[in-house]
Parts: sequence; C-alpha cells; structure tokens
Amino acid sequence: MFYKGVFGVSLWCTIAAFVNAQQPCPSDVFVKPAEVLACEQRAQNEPVNQTLAAEACLRTYFVNRVTANPLLPEDYAMLGEFAAKKFGKNPPASGYRIRRDIRVLTVTERQKLFRAFNVLYKTGVLQRFARLRGQQVLRKHRGASFLPWHRVLLAAVEEKLREIDPEVSLAYWDYTADYYLPLPSDSVIWSPCFVGNGDGIVREGPFRFMYGGFNTLISRDIAPNGTCPPRLINKDDVDELMRYCYYANITTGNTKTYYTQPHNLEIIQNGVHMWVGGDMSNTPAALYDPVFFLHHVFIDYIWEQFRTRQSSLSCRVDVERDYREPGDYAVDNFPGHAPWEEMHGFEYLQNRDGLWRNWTTAFYGYEPAPKCPDCGNSENLYCDREIDPRRPEGVCVTKTKFFCVDQPPMDVERDKPFQEQLGGGAIVTLGTREEGLPGDGRTRFMSQEEGLAILREQVGHMTASPPSVTLNAKEPDAPGNLKPTLTLNLHEELYVISSAYSQRALGKYEAIVRALFTTTAVILASLI
Repeated sequence: MFYKGVFGVSLWCTIAAFVNAQQPCPSDVFVKPAEVLACEQRAQNEPVNQTLAAEACLRTYFVNRVTANPLLPEDYAMLGEFAAKKFGKNPPASGYRIRRDIRVLTVTERQKLFRAFNVLYKTGVLQRFARLRGQQVLRKHRGASFLPWHRVLLAAVEEKLREIDPEVSLAYWDYTADYYLPLPSDSVIWSPCFVGNGDGIVREGPFRFMYGGFNTLISRDIAPNGTCPPRLINKDDVDELMRYCYYANITTGNTKTYYTQPHNLEIIQNGVHMWVGGDMSNTPAALYDPVFFLHHVFIDYIWEQFRTRQSSLSCRVDVERDYREPGDYAVDNFPGHAPWEEMHGFEYLQNRDGLWRNWTTAFYGYEPAPKCPDCGNSENLYCDREIDPRRPEGVCVTKTKFFCVDQPPMDVERDKPFQEQLGGGAIVTLGTREEGLPGDGRTRFMSQEEGLAILREQVGHMTASPPSVTLNAKEPDAPGNLKPTLTLNLHEELYVISSAYSQRALGKYEAIVRALFTTTAVILASLI
C-alpha cells in the first residue's frame, strides 16, 4: 500500500511538472525581437563590448517606435453626444461665457479652472479629445480647416469643463506680454501658481505628474537651445496679420513654402508649440498638456480680432462666406480642408460652419487683452512705458515666476515620490512635429543680460531707465496742511533676476528695499 502511495505521488508530480512546462512564459520575461537578435549576432565577431553592443541594439530598436493613441469606443460615444445635441447649431446648455487672460483671473477663478481640468483628466475626458486630435492630423493641420476645426474643439472642451463647474471658462495666455521680459522663460506662467515648471517632467503646479500622449509623464522644454531656437508670438506678429483682409491671407494653402509666411496664423502658432517643447511640440501629443488650451484660445482670440477687422469698413468682408479658393485648400491639396467637407470628430458640421458668427455671439466672447495703464488690474502684470519706444502708450509685461506666492491646491492625488522617469526618459517623436518661423535667439539657458540685449535690438531700444526714488518732504516754511510724502517709482520687474541667480538676486533686492524704507523713515521722522 505504501509503494502504491509513493507511485501515485510520483505520477502526480510528473504530470504537474509536465503541465507547468507547457505554460506560457511569465509576463516579466522579455523576449527579444528578431531584429534585436540579428543586430546582436552581427556584433558578435566585432571588437566591441558585447554587453554595450546588445544594449545599443535594444536602444536602436526602440527609437521612435511610438504609435499615436487610437480612438476608443468611449471616444466615439462622447462625440456622439455632441452630435445628438447638434452642438454648434444649437446654443450651449451651459450658457454664454467670457474668456480672459489667465493672469487677469483671481486666484479663486484660476484654481477653479485648474480643478475642472484635473477632473477632466481623472475621468479620462481630456484624453478623449487628445486622441481625437492625434488622429488624422493632416485633416485639420496645414490647411484651411485649421482655425475653424480648433474653434469647435475648444468650445466642446469648454462645455465639458462647465459640466464640472458652470462658473469656469477657458482662458488665454497672451504671450506678447512675456516677449518683453529679457528671458520669456522666466514668466510667472511657468510657476506653480499657473501651469508649473517648463523644464523636463511637469512636477510643479496644478498639472503635475499628468500622463500624456507618449503614455509617460508630460514634459516640457521651454525656450530650448538649438541652431534656430523658436520664439513666442509678439505684438509685431499680430500687427502684421491685421494688415490683411481675407481668410486666404492668414491661412495655409497649397504651397510648399507655407512655413515661411510671417502672416500665416497657423505657422506662427507652430512656433509657440516648439517654444514650449516636450509633448507640446508633437502634434498628436500636444493636447494632453493643458497649456495647449491657453495657447490655442489665444490663437482663436487673434483670429476673432482679424474677423472684426474683416467686418469693418476697412475690409467689408463677409466673415461667414470668406474662404480659400478651390484647389488651394491645403498643402498638396490634402483632403479634409474644403469648406463643404465634414469636420473630423464633429461630422455633423462642415468646415465652413466654424466660420459662423454664432460661435462668438451665442457661445463665448473675449475680454480684450490687458492694456496700459491698468493691465486688467492684474497682480501678475505691470505697465511699462519705456521698454518699447515704438509704443509710447506702454505695454503690459508679465511678472516673473519669482513673484508666485499663491500656491495651487494640493489635492490633485498624483504626487509621486520621484522626480524623473526610470531610464531618464528618452526623447521620442510622435508623428507630425510643428514647423514655425525662426526665433529671435533667446533661450532659457541665457543670462538676463544676454536676453535683454537681444530684446533691445528687436525693439530698437538702446538704454533702459533705472528705477527712481523721489522724496517730497515738507519744507520748514511750507503750509501746515502739507504732509511729507514718499513716492517710489520702482519697476515691479527686476531684470537682474535669472534662473541661475534668482535667490541671491532676490535677497539683494529685498535688502535694498528694506534699507531704503528704513532710511526714508528716519528722514521723515526728523522732518516732522
């Protein structure tokens, strides 16, 4: 009986071992592709480090092996909801809204918008719009449908945001105010108070540790180095656009040199994508970074300014009918850009429907970009009447990220214990990259002095007026009803602050101001 039991156990073990041997490999075992094995074999008889050669084979295999995220059933379901409501043909359920510069919003308004974006991200709705834009890219880029398609997209995203919080609206980022900083990369926009850091993985601010179109953490590379670094749009660019009257003047048609046109709104906005860098510089991945919306809303704002000019007595153009001529709709006449063709994702609409006036009469409107002298009463902007002598009325200039004092709420539930992705995060390209006009040469790696020198050359400004301090004190024989007054005319922006020396510069600045007020107080006390 004992031997029968031993035999039975042995047989069972043999069968179990055989069955286990037939099981598939564990999921943590990596099977090298045939291309990698062939690459390693070629290197076997060569005088190279075989371990490093095998690593190089893997690295070579994976370079640029990135596929755009496909549309999913839930994406089509969401788009079907817009079609059922005839969104665009009928007014929005959430009502009319006003879009303003992001720096004009109060802290509360700004954080409400950021919270809504976080809900949109967490529920996957933001990714649905991103996947839509990442598919059939050339149906809505490099052609006449670029502006109207993005107008409908923005309105649809805004409607989803307002389902979360009916008090929020999309906001725009007027980067012409950043242009007047010595280094635009020092703008307060790139602080935790707004969109977070612009160097590498987004690890600060309300959008920290969001995943993007590469299925990795969103990254940025603002004001990058290079042989021809990109730049932001400035007031001269906008003025150039406003010299024209027709839609064809500012859009892309069937021309191979479209990317050289300084009055092409699609091209100059491409430069902003490249200036932000990272995910934003790859068309299929750009929308995953919420800064995309601040950028594209401003492009829509500029287009609306142009449409206002078209309707004026200077142009007398019917903005709802004006379009490009047949045969000149897109580069290489790529399909999808004719006025009668359906909008991708919004097939119940045609491209020409994006030209309707009702978008800015029934859906949304724009508060004008901040202007001097009050600059929208924003704590994040100031009026500078000296930086650009061509504009004696002054220009609104953004404050720098060193003035960020209101930290965003910390309830985004994505904080991670690491600061970078494992492996260092390879630089990859996902489909189409944006092509913009040449920049002015300023990068975030420059000093303030280098950036300011380039800016002065751009605006024809050779000298800058230093901050001044004026003390008006009562003379001994002055009327008794006059009291000592102190007038300080200190620029709110400190040009000597740079990324490398920010803390030291701020310390010196604060020490100077403290000493100034202490001395002034002593003088006033002696005069009273």
